[in-house]
Amino acid sequence: MKSSIKSRGKERPAKKTIVAVACLAAMGGVALCVYCFLFASDTPQGDGAEVEIVAAGPAGLAGSGTLVSTVNLESEDESHVKSVSLEKIADPHQKIEDPTGAMGTLYRALRKLESGGGARNVVRVLHYGDSILTTDELSGRVRQILQTRFGDGGHGFILLGKPWRWYKHLNVEHGARGKWRSRVLTSDPVSDGLYGLGGVAFEAQRGSHGKTWVGTVDEGSRVSGFDISYLEQPHGGSFDLSLDGEKIETISTDAVEKRTVHKTVDVRGGRGKIGVEFNNDGVLRLFGAVMESGERGVVYDSLAINGARASVLGRYDEEHWAGELQRRDPSLVVLMFGANEGANRFLVLREYRVHLAKLIRTMRAALPDTSFLVVGPLDQAKKNAGGTFDSWKMPRKLSKAQREVSLAEGCAFFDTWNAMGGKGSMGKWYRKGLGGGDLIHPTEHGARKIGNWLAESLLYGYQTFER
Repeated sequence: MKSSIKSRGKERPAKKTIVAVACLAAMGGVALCVYCFLFASDTPQGDGAEVEIVAAGPAGLAGSGTLVSTVNLESEDESHVKSVSLEKIADPHQKIEDPTGAMGTLYRALRKLESGGGARNVVRVLHYGDSILTTDELSGRVRQILQTRFGDGGHGFILLGKPWRWYKHLNVEHGARGKWRSRVLTSDPVSDGLYGLGGVAFEAQRGSHGKTWVGTVDEGSRVSGFDISYLEQPHGGSFDLSLDGEKIETISTDAVEKRTVHKTVDVRGGRGKIGVEFNNDGVLRLFGAVMESGERGVVYDSLAINGARASVLGRYDEEHWAGELQRRDPSLVVLMFGANEGANRFLVLREYRVHLAKLIRTMRAALPDTSFLVVGPLDQAKKNAGGTFDSWKMPRKLSKAQREVSLAEGCAFFDTWNAMGGKGSMGKWYRKGLGGGDLIHPTEHGARKIGNWLAESLLYGYQTFER
């Protein structure tokens, strides 16, 4: 498989068991959610063992032109499905609330994509979220549905490392081994605020012998090129870049000043796997890799930050983050934070509204012409001594606050709490196998169900868009 290198630098830098633990730091009023999928083969990154995920997509797409709109997730048998035309969504489960026409940029881009007009042949979506996105089940379902309808533009962004053992992306191969330090902005922030697009950086120093890789799988997205991102810095180390096991180049990251660099590896044939191997010299910081197919269609970046809250995104260096956002040039940004805030009974909603508004304004300053959609929090519950369930009050209050801020800031809003059934819904979801044991997160089936709802609402909005 032949390849070529292009370099561009940007200044400034069986049934899986689900275990979810929500830890509330009452003194600081901060909730940190840890969402763990237990796989028998997984070992935490950093112990020298190899960690690899080869993830297939969720079942449910019945081929080109049809969408599994409703999967009977309340039973163990997912073969009972209802297929509807992707071109005619008559009654979505939950509509997007968009009184100001905030979704217009996305819908116009999709219309041009579908008609073949205009020079742009891809429509990109950036979906930021907390632990609910770390397994790509929810975002992966939306990705598959949109790509079935509009074409597969490629998988999108993947972290160049394994910050959490349960972190995975569907329909691709990715993994890491060696002693990488995961610098997550929520739990181990870097002082300079340079995390790349995904909010997580990976550092290796002498003695680490780190290696990481990303690639296609037989039934997954095709790729025409990988766009890898890393940091150049004083005393930066070097790494060997390979394609399908063959070394392409040794790259030094040593530089006088810090700057984010993007390097593109072109691929022929639609399949390939890149590898990055640290040469055990200096300090190396990696960010991520983007996979695009080079074909017309949708690219859907799933950007999960475990433990994220709207306030902690302020740890980014704004100029650096703006550059990464602008490079992706998305038509839509989805913000889905709330699992951690919703689990915090001491959350001060007045302060939260300020943090959420600031986050939206920061991102919109970088992407003034992009559509923004806020996806509200799920219901959360507690189990009583008698085996019954009661919903916590904060998720409902949080959903209301997110809606008010979103609409005031010119964003659209998707009401997940109401879509689930409102008060008491998480207890019902738990009994049906849709809610996790912590009564905060969805199971894989539950995440796919929400993904179906979100995709349907996007398609319905597109089909009824008249401006």
